[in-house]
Amino acid sequence: MADIRKRKGAKGTTYQVRFSSRKTKSGYAYATFETLKEARAFNENLGSLKESPDGTSMLVPDAVELWLRVCEKLGRDGREKVELETYKEYRRRANVMKEYDWSKPVHELEPADVVAFRNWLLENKTRDLARRTLSSFHSVMIEMHRQGKIQVDPAAGITIRSSGRYEEDEAEVEIPTDDEMRAIYAAADRLAAKNEYMAQCWARYRPLIYLAGFTGMRPSEYRGLAWTQIGPDHVRITQRADRTGNIGPVKSRAGRRTLYLPAVVVEMLTDWRAKCPKSDANLVFPTSSGAPMALVNFRAGAWDPLMREAGLTRTINRNGMKVEVPKYTPYALRHYFASKLIETGRDLKFIQTAMGHSKIEVTFNVYGHLIRGREEQHKQSAEELASLLLPTKPCGNSVADTHQVTENA
Repeated sequence: MADIRKRKGAKGTTYQVRFSSRKTKSGYAYATFETLKEARAFNENLGSLKESPDGTSMLVPDAVELWLRVCEKLGRDGREKVELETYKEYRRRANVMKEYDWSKPVHELEPADVVAFRNWLLENKTRDLARRTLSSFHSVMIEMHRQGKIQVDPAAGITIRSSGRYEEDEAEVEIPTDDEMRAIYAAADRLAAKNEYMAQCWARYRPLIYLAGFTGMRPSEYRGLAWTQIGPDHVRITQRADRTGNIGPVKSRAGRRTLYLPAVVVEMLTDWRAKCPKSDANLVFPTSSGAPMALVNFRAGAWDPLMREAGLTRTINRNGMKVEVPKYTPYALRHYFASKLIETGRDLKFIQTAMGHSKIEVTFNVYGHLIRGREEQHKQSAEELASLLLPTKPCGNSVADTHQVTENA
């Protein structure tokens, strides 16, 4: 509750507004004005003034740095600390946030300020970076709320949508055809039987390729896979290896999932286990020294030769020279697995769970173009169902009418 007091002194008459404040021991703060009109205007606008719940003021760049420290050292909201590669990406987004000219401390930010920031992102950054940065800004505000720096999240409900009904990324993922997948598996079989050296190398790579293709596992997940995660007919995803080879838990609760294996993959894994090098982490696909495979080494030593053997390469110009490169990346095996789930009519929740996506929006983002391709089939199925259940009849008769006529007859 605020009140206006008239004061007379050596400098003449002034008007003092007393209002509640958590920043003072008495619980009150004062503002002095030369005219009653100014004092009344201030008093009327008091409802729009904001204070931080803990009575301190923090600038947005400082809030961003605090969020980064929490991510790196403690883990957000009781989660594990983020991995090095994730932290580097967060740092990149944090630098973008700090580029913006913030005119208010965090506790005074309003939705309009966040909208202005969003517009600046869209005008000055790529749409993808803008969307990711705004998403991280949401995380910053949520952390500030938890720490008592702000009363409400000013960024709530403010997002950047990708174009399209399903918010899919601008570039659709490239997915091998059924024939190309057969060529990939056949190439892995041939490489494993070429000569003694190749047989030794591909004793590991062949079951890995089959496992990835039949489960849709991420490269980080099969690089960090331990034998304890493999059951008689399934694999339980609980951990991953980052790009630097550090083993840690999967990034989200949704990443923890059980995937079932066909008999051919179980047999390959059983044969490989007898030859598998020892490792402290009990890894399924370690290097000869027992360390997790580096992704760059896997691509150079296994994936690129596999693509050449399968005849799945393309020619590009690089520095004025024509270079032959793989048509697909290792993620193509994951994308193929997802495409078959969609093609066989699995519901979206099932697909989200199998792929380990934290939100169904992620499934739409990546595979929306395939899901749209199923809509015509759904429409056709609806018509087929109608023709199956509803008898042919003159326009205007209901199903109930038709049954009534039949009974009367």
